[in-house]
Amino acid sequence: MKKVLAAFLALIGIHQHLTAEQKQDLANAAWQASPAAAATGVTKAWGLPLSEWLVLASIAFIALQAFYLIWKWRRDYVRTQERRADRERLAAMARAPAAVSDTDLCGLETRE
Repeated sequence: MKKVLAAFLALIGIHQHLTAEQKQDLANAAWQASPAAAATGVTKAWGLPLSEWLVLASIAFIALQAFYLIWKWRRDYVRTQERRADRERLAAMARAPAAVSDTDLCGLETRE
């Protein structure tokens, strides 16, 4: 494996170890090339032309957007309901009469 890697590095003009910047550049290039490679592989494997894959990808993207909107609207509705319930609890607490204490130690309770 090391011989293959050394041969590859020599082929691309690197005779020693890769620097961090070179590793980053290679990773970015691989990341950017992967969709095209995947599309080519899938086209060859399933036999659909690229135009049909674009239509399928567009439909899938629209479906994902619709699911995201539904999830977002449901989350907003649940949050609104929680906030409304919190406001009602706070209003009920504000309307409740406060207990009057006979001492200066209002917040302390006596324990038996």
